[in-house]
Amino acid sequence: MSAVHSASQRRHLHLSSFLFLILGFHVGVWAVQLGSLSAALHLDPGELGTALSGAAAGGIVTLFLGGRIADRFGRRTVLLVGFGVTGLAFAALATARTFPEVLAAVILYGLAISFVDLGANAVGSDFESAYDTQALTGLQAGFSLGALLGALSSALVLAAGLDYRLVYLALGIVFTSTAIVCSRASLPVRRTTTTDAPREPVRSVRTSPAVLFAAVLLLICFFGDGALEGFVAVFLRQALDSGVLLSGVGIALFHLASFLGRTISSRAQARVPPRALMITAGLLAAVGMTAALLSTSTWGSIGGMLVVGFAISPVVPTALSLAGRSAPNHAGQAVAFTTAVGYTSFLISPIIVGTIATTAGLRAGLAVVVATALGIALLGLRWPRSDRPLSPQAGSAA
Repeated sequence: MSAVHSASQRRHLHLSSFLFLILGFHVGVWAVQLGSLSAALHLDPGELGTALSGAAAGGIVTLFLGGRIADRFGRRTVLLVGFGVTGLAFAALATARTFPEVLAAVILYGLAISFVDLGANAVGSDFESAYDTQALTGLQAGFSLGALLGALSSALVLAAGLDYRLVYLALGIVFTSTAIVCSRASLPVRRTTTTDAPREPVRSVRTSPAVLFAAVLLLICFFGDGALEGFVAVFLRQALDSGVLLSGVGIALFHLASFLGRTISSRAQARVPPRALMITAGLLAAVGMTAALLSTSTWGSIGGMLVVGFAISPVVPTALSLAGRSAPNHAGQAVAFTTAVGYTSFLISPIIVGTIATTAGLRAGLAVVVATALGIALLGLRWPRSDRPLSPQAGSAA
């Protein structure tokens, strides 16, 4: 590898890692803030579920349009729009006083954050193609590290008495600043197949067996993720009567486990086939969530969720990596389509979990996570035999 190539690879790896770190940071803050938001505005689980489903609906629209925009106008465009408008959405949440205002702000958030999600994963996929390496699992480890830092820092400032509205404003400033960084940063060069080879039509990308498999895998995984992201803070604070600091620490530890899981799995992928990795992840996550729901203590439930976070961590990056390398000429649209299909779970999961929780309790509502974990294990048995994983990227967890 030449010095120039090595320098550009490091630069692009650092940028990709930064994008995932910021994206993860917001997820950690978001999860802790939902508990404070719902308590301050007296939102019941059904209303919270409706708002989160509105965000998912906006995200699905963005993803189906965003894939074409990313491939036609570049990753920088979707990143600038995503980070900039999400910053405005956080400012709107900071000023929301009623449920309709919260719903409108959350829908705007869903429309914008999906651009960020798509842009970061498309840049990660471009990095893999440009340097012929597997990096998304390691980059997602950076996402988990960011989520850990976001959850812990927001829990600490909220426990110290800072108004949750100021936390939303601060997060908006972080996203606006990141948009400025993206406007000037060097992005990985998209690599396509040779011009002599026939380019796959866009429709064939969406019907590719590998892309469809990755989409179904995300559909199942995101259903459980939607339940955890939307209700785990509420579960820890209400069902187990823990304070904002302890619930925030619990969420932070969940993301710490996810960070460790992705760091370890990114190095293990050279030796462990994706099929075995998915089966193990699903079964272990099912055991962990069952333990979390059966426990009557806060730390017992947190311990079970640590197992879930560790086990489920490689599923999303492994699926997105499969989709991106299965359609190198349209990687942006492959990632966007896969993510959009997965996001439909975020549309229905909060409503279903919220409805069950309202009538039968949060433990019953969160039991869907056990079912989705078992579904991941079953899908692992059907992993595409034609898949050719790339070599792992050393240090991609940065």
